[in-house]
Amino acid sequence: MAFFIVEEKCVGCTLCAKECPMSIIEGEQKEFFRIFAPDECIDCSLCAWVCPTEAIQNGYGQFVPKMKKEERPVAWVDEDGCTGCEVCMECCPVDAIDKVAAVDPSDSSPTQVCRVDYDTCISCSLCAVMCPWDTISMALNKAEATELAMLQGTLPVGEPSAA
Repeated sequence: MAFFIVEEKCVGCTLCAKECPMSIIEGEQKEFFRIFAPDECIDCSLCAWVCPTEAIQNGYGQFVPKMKKEERPVAWVDEDGCTGCEVCMECCPVDAIDKVAAVDPSDSSPTQVCRVDYDTCISCSLCAVMCPWDTISMALNKAEATELAMLQGTLPVGEPSAA
């Protein structure tokens, strides 16, 4: 279900178009913007989270509130269930997912798992939708995901280790 921009509330700030990972929002600055290819919308909420006037409705007709970046959910990979199939890597619109060696030091297999760079993740949830093993969730924000990763010893790609 595609999102919808309510013309009466849109101020033409361009933020929604700049944030859309699918580049399907168009309009002129200080004019009404619209989603011109609703079939290509991935329902990520990014356009709505940046909208200063909360002019964007989800597919259920609900206005989606503005959300600060640090409050948005990030992709969390359950590495115990990850097979390293790379589906998430292939569908990520910003290349926020890489393969890394499994953390278990007793595991001598060449198995690699996928891990998310939380600084790059745009919270679109496409990886969670596409994962054939249901090992990716969007339940944590960046701070929570980083804390859990530190506790598990699975720091995200690009995160400094806690020494």
